[in-house]
Amino acid sequence: MIWRRPLLVAVFCMIAGSGVALALWYDDYEAGIKAVRAGQWATAIQKMTSAISVKGKENNKERAYGTLFENYHPFYYRAVAYLNTGQYDKAISDLDKATGPGEEDMGSIENLHQRAQLKLDQRAPSEPAPSQPAPAQPPPLQSRPVPVPPPAATQTVAPAPSAPALDPAARQRAEAAIARARQRIQAAQSRHATESSAYRQAAQSLADANLRRATARTTDEFSQIAALAENAAVFADSAQAQAVATPALPAAGTPKPAAATEAVLGDAKKRVRHALEQYFNGEFEEAATELDKLAHGDMKTNGMVWAFLGASQYSIYAFEGDPQYREAATHSFVRARQLRPALAKNGLPERYFSKRIRNFFKALG
Repeated sequence: MIWRRPLLVAVFCMIAGSGVALALWYDDYEAGIKAVRAGQWATAIQKMTSAISVKGKENNKERAYGTLFENYHPFYYRAVAYLNTGQYDKAISDLDKATGPGEEDMGSIENLHQRAQLKLDQRAPSEPAPSQPAPAQPPPLQSRPVPVPPPAATQTVAPAPSAPALDPAARQRAEAAIARARQRIQAAQSRHATESSAYRQAAQSLADANLRRATARTTDEFSQIAALAENAAVFADSAQAQAVATPALPAAGTPKPAAATEAVLGDAKKRVRHALEQYFNGEFEEAATELDKLAHGDMKTNGMVWAFLGASQYSIYAFEGDPQYREAATHSFVRARQLRPALAKNGLPERYFSKRIRNFFKALG
């Protein structure tokens, strides 16, 4: 059984390099809302920016996983944080993208927009009022001259610099292209094409498009985002499941143990990878089902399999609040500690597990 640990390490590295987002956006979003309630504006900006880099569109019912949804409005809360830290131009930009408040109503978008614009206007240097000469004492009535009005002064007003033009249609095309790319990537996942290089390119292109969308301001920038998303769709369409080859006889001079190792590990590697893909995609129920089979089957002595099983079970508990999943996660994590003492000493790796899960695991010790 000593082959299992290198196998998992190799699978983790492949998934980490495939462009799959490891961060759980809803953890950042919830932490950002908590920071807003506490008035910790810098933390709120950081957490909402992190969530936007993964989920860049607001939604009253953003799917977290399964049938669980978030009232997701990160631009709204980041705008509130920007407003409270004096970054009024950024607040206005985020409010233009916001579609409404989330569960914590900090004021209407219109009122916040007006406050930010007023603060921005007050910050701009105002033109000095023309100086008026002190009025002279009028002479005696009999000698008072008839006043002659001075010629009107002509002023040349410099035109205000215009902001970069943004065609609303460009934003819509970018959003539509991203939505199509997501559908094509999901289709590639359904036909089990995630191990192909084309799938990895599709995932990376879509990740780049989402990242740029968070800061896009001009028509050209949204056109570039649309191009990235369209490339992602093309790559996803070309991704095909790799055929399972029949193990061949070892070539002359190749040691039989080395030649047979890949044949033995092939099926196990495929099952582990598929289970972990479900986990990193937020499909925790499916991941828990597959990992449970591995943990109670031919990988029952692999501590990392038990760790990911516990993480999947705890994620279900975090959303549904069912205590039986918390108990199952506790059992799995205890088993992981027993089989892999390094986890008990150092905790779960930050690269693969969210902060909430790592804290729960640490508290068990």
